[in-house]
Amino acid sequence: MAPGATWRAYRGPAVCCACVLAVAASAGAAGAPSPVVVKDPKDAVEGAPDITRAQLGVTSQGRLRAAVTLATGWVARNLLARGDGPPGSVCLRLWTVTKPGAAPPDYLVCATSHQDGETMRGTVFKAQPGQQLRRVASATVGRTSDRTVTLRFSQSVVARPRTIRFAAEATKPGCARVSCVDTAPDAPKTMTFRLRGST
Repeated sequence: MAPGATWRAYRGPAVCCACVLAVAASAGAAGAPSPVVVKDPKDAVEGAPDITRAQLGVTSQGRLRAAVTLATGWVARNLLARGDGPPGSVCLRLWTVTKPGAAPPDYLVCATSHQDGETMRGTVFKAQPGQQLRRVASATVGRTSDRTVTLRFSQSVVARPRTIRFAAEATKPGCARVSCVDTAPDAPKTMTFRLRGST
C-alpha cells in the first residue's frame, strides 16, 4: 500500500482519538480546584526580597503549580551569595500532615540558582526528624515575568494530600537572620488549598 493510502486509512481513527483526548483534557481542567492566591504588601526589610503575591493551583495535567511574585525584577544570579554565606531562594512551605505553627512544614519546594548564575533549579525537600530536610524530587522552574517564578511538581511527590496549608518565602542570599526572610502571608499565617480529590 502507498504511504498516502496508509495515512488516509488511519486518518479517521487518529482524528477521533485526538477529539477524545481533547474532551478528556477539558473535563479534567473543568474539575480542577481553583487556585488560591495571597497578596502581600511591600513589607520586607531593606535589601531583602519582598513577596507581593503567591499562588498555588493545579495544572491541566494534574501537577501542582506554585507562582511567587517579588516586588522588583530579579534574575537567577541575584540568588547567589558572596563568600560562604547561604544562597538565596524562593520557596513554598507546604503542610500536608502536620499543623502550621505546631510543626515545621512537611515539604519545602524551592527555586535556587545554579552556580553559573544563569539558570535555576527546582527542588522538593521533605522534613525529617530533627528538622532536617531531605531532597525527594525535582520541580520544574519557569518564569512568567522578570518578577515571577513558577514551580511545577507532581502531587505524588507530596503524597497526594487532599488539603495543603501553604505559605511562600523568599530568603536573602548571604543572610541567615529571620529578618532576611519574607513570607506571604506573614508568618505564622498560612493559606489553605483544597484539592478535592483531584489526581
